Amino acid sequence: MYELFLTTLVDDDDIQAACSVLGGLCAMPAWQSLHRVLYFKGPGKPGGMSNQNSIVKTPRKDIQMLWKDLHQQLSRQSYILQARYEVFKDKDFGPTAPEVDFNARAGTLRWTDFPDPPQVRSSVTQRKKTEIWDQRNLLFKSEAIEETYQFFREDVEFCLSRHYILQMNGDNGPLTQTATWDTMSPADPGQRWMFLIKVHVHQDNKPDEILKAHEQLANIRRELEGVFEFKMFDRRIHDTRVAVEMRNAPAPLPQVMTITDQRSNTIAIRWDFALQRFNLQSSPERRTERHQVFDQRERFRRKV
Repeated sequence: MYELFLTTLVDDDDIQAACSVLGGLCAMPAWQSLHRVLYFKGPGKPGGMSNQNSIVKTPRKDIQMLWKDLHQQLSRQSYILQARYEVFKDKDFGPTAPEVDFNARAGTLRWTDFPDPPQVRSSVTQRKKTEIWDQRNLLFKSEAIEETYQFFREDVEFCLSRHYILQMNGDNGPLTQTATWDTMSPADPGQRWMFLIKVHVHQDNKPDEILKAHEQLANIRRELEGVFEFKMFDRRIHDTRVAVEMRNAPAPLPQVMTITDQRSNTIAIRWDFALQRFNLQSSPERRTERHQVFDQRERFRRKV
């Protein structure tokens, strides 16, 4: 599967205005969610998945193909992968929250490749991606909390996200309990949000579909012109490869990167124009029940 997306940054002070704009664009309220994201690191020398017998057997051929593809990718290059678990503010944080056994809890395994070289005069980032849902017994490296606001319009996902870093407990495993939600601070000192507009192409061998996705994102960019300014960031900020000695490979970025906050060349959002443009006055037509949003998200999940 290929993931193609546009990228920009949104200040924390502007997040509600951004959600209002996207709610008007997609005719739905924001779907807010939290995920506990565990990271695990492959060996310095790539070797694929050495113990494939530990993979839970399934009659679903699509899942088998995902594991096969992931094994091939990890055989040529070692990566840092994600294991993602949805959590909730009211029951998964603080000293009263139950201890979590992630080996017994179903999560989503996510791998993303190093993005392809950018195209001329394009702000679209393109990379291969694999997601395998409902997995257990995944290895551990480090962890964070990811907060997101999602919107969907047909097969396009609009996602605002930021991360909160969790302190390691020293025993090489995820925390069994976390601090209360209101004591957590965003990993970015500027408290900014990453805004991605995503389109997925499920068949890697269909260049016409990839070209169509590029055109679709270009149309959305024009539709949001004057509201968000999308930029092509250095693709190495999305690099999940484990550092090894490779000839002619782009140099890995440091552990911490600083992204410029100059509004003149990073972000340009005119909320007064946006609110007027997308006619965001409260109306029965604009209000969608939460279960309808959930159904829409689940339909999108099954597509991906």
